[in-house]
Amino acid sequence: MATPDRNFPAESSSVDGSPTWRLGRKALESLGRAFDRLPASFYGRGVQMALDASLCALALYLAFQLRFDGAVPHSYRVVMWTWILGLALARPLVLLALGGYSGIWRYFNLHDATVLVLTALPPTVALLVLRYGFTQKWWARVPTSIILIEYGVFLALAAGLRVLRRTTFEASPQSRAQRVRALLVGNDATLPAALRHLGGHRELQVVGLLAPEPGLHGRRIGGCIVIGEPGALPRLLAAKAADLVLIADARADAIGEVVATATEFGVDVRLLPSAGDVIRGDVRVAAQPAPEAVLNGRAAAASSHPAVLECFRGRNVLITGAGGSIGAELSRQVAALPAARLILLDRDENSIFEIGHQLGEAGVGPEVVAMVGDIRDTALLRQLFFDHRPHIVLHAAAYKHVPVMEQNCCEAALNNVFGTRAVLDASIAFQAERFLMISTDKAVHPTSVMGATKRIAEMLVQARALAPEGGTRCACVRFGNVVGSRGSVVPIFLRQIAEGGPITITDENMTRYFMTIPEAVHLVLQAATLGSRGDVYMLEMGDPVKIMTLARKLIEMSGLRPDKDIEIRIVGKRPGEKISEQLWVEDAEVRETEFPRVLQVSPLSCFSDFSEIASRLAPLEQAAQSRDEARVLATLREMPIGFQRTEKARPVVNSPS
Repeated sequence: MATPDRNFPAESSSVDGSPTWRLGRKALESLGRAFDRLPASFYGRGVQMALDASLCALALYLAFQLRFDGAVPHSYRVVMWTWILGLALARPLVLLALGGYSGIWRYFNLHDATVLVLTALPPTVALLVLRYGFTQKWWARVPTSIILIEYGVFLALAAGLRVLRRTTFEASPQSRAQRVRALLVGNDATLPAALRHLGGHRELQVVGLLAPEPGLHGRRIGGCIVIGEPGALPRLLAAKAADLVLIADARADAIGEVVATATEFGVDVRLLPSAGDVIRGDVRVAAQPAPEAVLNGRAAAASSHPAVLECFRGRNVLITGAGGSIGAELSRQVAALPAARLILLDRDENSIFEIGHQLGEAGVGPEVVAMVGDIRDTALLRQLFFDHRPHIVLHAAAYKHVPVMEQNCCEAALNNVFGTRAVLDASIAFQAERFLMISTDKAVHPTSVMGATKRIAEMLVQARALAPEGGTRCACVRFGNVVGSRGSVVPIFLRQIAEGGPITITDENMTRYFMTIPEAVHLVLQAATLGSRGDVYMLEMGDPVKIMTLARKLIEMSGLRPDKDIEIRIVGKRPGEKISEQLWVEDAEVRETEFPRVLQVSPLSCFSDFSEIASRLAPLEQAAQSRDEARVLATLREMPIGFQRTEKARPVVNSPS
C-alpha cells in the first residue's frame, strides 16, 4: 500500500506533522523504550513510595527557596532539614494508608489525580496544626506560605511523574506496534466517555473523531482532533485513514449509516455503547460464546497418531467438498501431515478460494491444488485422477440439511448417491489406495431423504469394497452433528439469541449427538488409516444432548435468562426429523479398533454383488434425472434400507433439528 494513502488526512496533520511534535514524540518513544527495559520490580509499590518521598523532600526544599528568594536564613535551615526528613517519611505512608497507591501509574487519569490531591492533603493539614498549635517551639516556626507552597509543588511534581509514566507507556514502540487505527464516531456527550474507556487499550490508536456538532470541528477532545461530521467517513475510509470504525452513539439512525458506509469499504465496525445506553436499554449487552463452548467438557484433539502420520506420508490426498465445514477442517489437518499433495475439490468457487488461500498463506505443508467442479462430472473426475493420481480419497461432498433435502429429493439422490458412485468409481479405476466416505448417524433407520441417500451411499461403498476385482480399501465413517458448522443448530441458536429471540425448537424431547469439527476430523483421519474392506466406522460422541437443554445453556452462556430475556418456542417436528438419533442398527456387530474413540460396525449390506446393486439403483437414477420426486420417494421406500418417511414436506422454517 502506498505511503500517502496511510497518512492521516490533512485536517490533523497541521499539528501532528510539525517538527516540534515529531521531536517530542521521538523523545517520548525513547523514554518509553528505556522504561520498557526496566525490570518489573522497578514499578512496585516500594519504588513508588521512594519516588514520592524524594518528591516531598524536593517540594519542601523548593518551597523554602521560593519563600526566601533562594537565600534561606541560617535560623530556618535546621527547621527545613528537620521538616524535609519528617515529611518525606510521613506523606508516602499516609498515601499508602488512604489508598493513594491503588491506581496504576501508566493509566493515570482525572480520577487518580483527584485521589492524589485528597490523600496528599492530611500531612499538609498536620503541618498547619503544628504551626499554629506549637508556636513557641523552634521546630514549628515556619511561615504558613511555605506549607501551602510545598503542597502545591508536591502535587505538581507527583502528578507530573505519573503523567510522564502514562505518556511514555502509550508512546513506547512496544505499545505502538501492530496498533489498530480507529475512527471514533459520536457526539459531544458520548465522545469524552468513549475516549476514557479506550485510553487503556494499547493495541488501539484513535486517529480521529467524527461528530455532528459544527462547533467541535477542528477542536480536540482528550488529545484527539475532531475531523468533521460523520458524513466525512466515506472520504476518510477511501484514503485508508483507519482500520476500524467505532460508534459511540447508540441511536439507530446514527448506527445504520455508519455501518453501511464501513461495510461498503470493507472496514470493520464496532459499537461502543455508553453506560447510559445500557441502563436505558438502548443496547443489549450479552456474551457471545463460541459454538464449541457447549462441549466444554470434551477433551481437545491430541497430536496426530503415528499411524496417521505414516499413512499420509508422501501421499497425494483428494478431499471432495473441501469448501464445506468438515471438508475445510479436513484440508487444514491433512495440510499439517507429511502428505505430498493436497487436491481440494468443491463446486463453490468462493469456499474453495478461501480454504486454498488459508493453506497457501501458511507456506508450509504439501502442495495445494484447488479445483472447482462437481462430483457428478465424470469427465472432470477422470481428468483429475489422471493428472494428480490421488492415493487417498476423503469424500466429504454431500447435501446434509434434512429439511432442505425433503423438498429437493432428486438433487439429494443425484449428489449423495450418484456423486458418491462417480468418485468411488474413479478411485477404484485409478487404483487409489484408500477411499473414505463421510456419513451420518441419520443413515441408521432413515426417516429423511438425506438419511436414506446417505445409507444407500454407504451400501454402495460396502458393495464395491467386497467386489473381488477391487483393490481400493473402501470404508465409511459415521458421526452426528458438529457444532459450529454452517447451518448447524448452535450457530442458529446464537443468531436467534443475538436478534433477541425467540429460539425455535421443533420438539422439547429431541436429542442429538454432538462433536466439535476439529474433534470429528481428528477421528476421521484415524479411521482412514484402518485396513477396511467395506466397514462402517462410528465415532464415539459421548452422551446425547437434549436440544432444550442446549438452548437454555447457550442463553445462559450469553449472559441472559431463558424464558425471560429470550423466549424458547416449540414449533413442531418437521418432516424427516427424528426425536433421537441411533448410531447403529440393533443387530449390528460393534467392535473396538486400535483407536479408542473409533468403533467398527460390521457391514450389513443388502446387496450380494455389484450387479444386484446396479439393478436396484438404475430406477432411482432414472427418476432423479427426470426430476420425478414422487418416483424417487417411491423407489427409496422400495429399497431395503428401512426408509420410513410418510409425511409430506412442509416449507422450511428456521427451526434447527
